[in-house]
Amino acid sequence: MHLAEEKLTVTRENVLDALVTIRRQTTTHNEPVSLMLRRENVEVTHVPKNERVASMPEIREEEGVLIVPVVEEEVEVIRRLVLKEELHIRRTKEQVLWEESVPLRKQHVEIDRKEEDT
Repeated sequence: MHLAEEKLTVTRENVLDALVTIRRQTTTHNEPVSLMLRRENVEVTHVPKNERVASMPEIREEEGVLIVPVVEEEVEVIRRLVLKEELHIRRTKEQVLWEESVPLRKQHVEIDRKEEDT
């Protein structure tokens, strides 16, 4: 025989206690970029020769100068090669500073938390 009896009932409910707002913003700024670039220039000089040659001269290099023979045939009773000119090609190198602004993107996040009154 029970004189008194207790019963337990458990329930769940959702309670909103805060609101969170997140804002993401993307900004762009220019970032200067400096690089040292290497550039090679070519200088071509025509050197008149007008020499008769027995065979086609070879392309050669002398003291850092590339020499390309240019010949032409002349018609006589016999044909012979005449070295008309040589192209003297000299390479020079220089370094130049290169600068340019490049756009970079960056995102910022702002978080606001507002507590609810309960």
